[in-house]
Amino acid sequence: MDVKSKLLVITGPTASGKTEVAYEISKRLPVEMISCDSMQVYRKMPIITQAPPRAVTKNLKTHLVSFLDPSKEYNAALFRKEALSAIHKILRKNKAPLIVGGTGLYLRALLDGLFEANPMTDKGLREELLKSQETHGGHYLHTELKKVDPLSAEKIHPNDFRRIIRALEVTHLTGKPFSAQKANRKGIREEFLIKGFFLNRDRQDLYDRINKRVDEMLTLGLLQEVRNLLKLRLSMTAGTALGIREMKSYLDGKLSLNEGGELLKKNTRNYAKRQLSWFRHEKGVEIIPVKNNDTPKKIADKILRRTEEFSPPPGLPLIKGEERRGLR
Repeated sequence: MDVKSKLLVITGPTASGKTEVAYEISKRLPVEMISCDSMQVYRKMPIITQAPPRAVTKNLKTHLVSFLDPSKEYNAALFRKEALSAIHKILRKNKAPLIVGGTGLYLRALLDGLFEANPMTDKGLREELLKSQETHGGHYLHTELKKVDPLSAEKIHPNDFRRIIRALEVTHLTGKPFSAQKANRKGIREEFLIKGFFLNRDRQDLYDRINKRVDEMLTLGLLQEVRNLLKLRLSMTAGTALGIREMKSYLDGKLSLNEGGELLKKNTRNYAKRQLSWFRHEKGVEIIPVKNNDTPKKIADKILRRTEEFSPPPGLPLIKGEERRGLR
């Protein structure tokens, strides 16, 4: 029987402390980090993307961080391809890949795969579906999905219109239920022994951390970073990064700098809410409760206590004699 390679995942909303925890884990386990963040791939915007600081990267090898020009587009398919390449490079070093980040779509693309023959979108159909929802209200589209694809309807929340519309669109374009498309997906869950952890902070604690982070970003030079970026031709992906629109509103004279900062805090909190909602439905991810006074080391200890069934890569001892915890 083949022994599966090990893969660790640390996820959670923005500002939950994922990178700091990953760094603590790297002190005790032979790992290299793969960022699962749709914005950290970009160069020239380290403040906006909160790229891992030099203090971390000089001791923890990182992948898919600050390597792409912000004029280039990026998506889940590209991430999956490059993350898989990084995973195999790390394994060849007899180390364990440590996936760290909060972009749920990217993580799902890696673990569960993407449609290999993803049908084209139909803008007209989408508009028609939206109009019918506006006309009938309530859970009309969800009810329609139940009629053609009860399996998808069971898994998609009645208020998640984006996913409902996509399911109806794919069903219409392919003539097959959206749920049946899973046969065309190929993930890595069967290939690896995967342990995933979600850092779950108290909502107010998380919001306080977000507010503090934005203040720090402004102190570190967020405004100048945005000035420099606006001189470039940003891709659609890079242009959606939180911080650009808010600071541009100040530069355009529409908001005061304080108002721009407050708007960035609000938009970042809303983004964190969406992340929490996404990962609430993510399978195979264990929730790690985090208190506001928990240090990164203490959080890492909680995770390591839950990885005792792991074993170290062949021929490679655990770091600092931590034989009881982690990849055994």
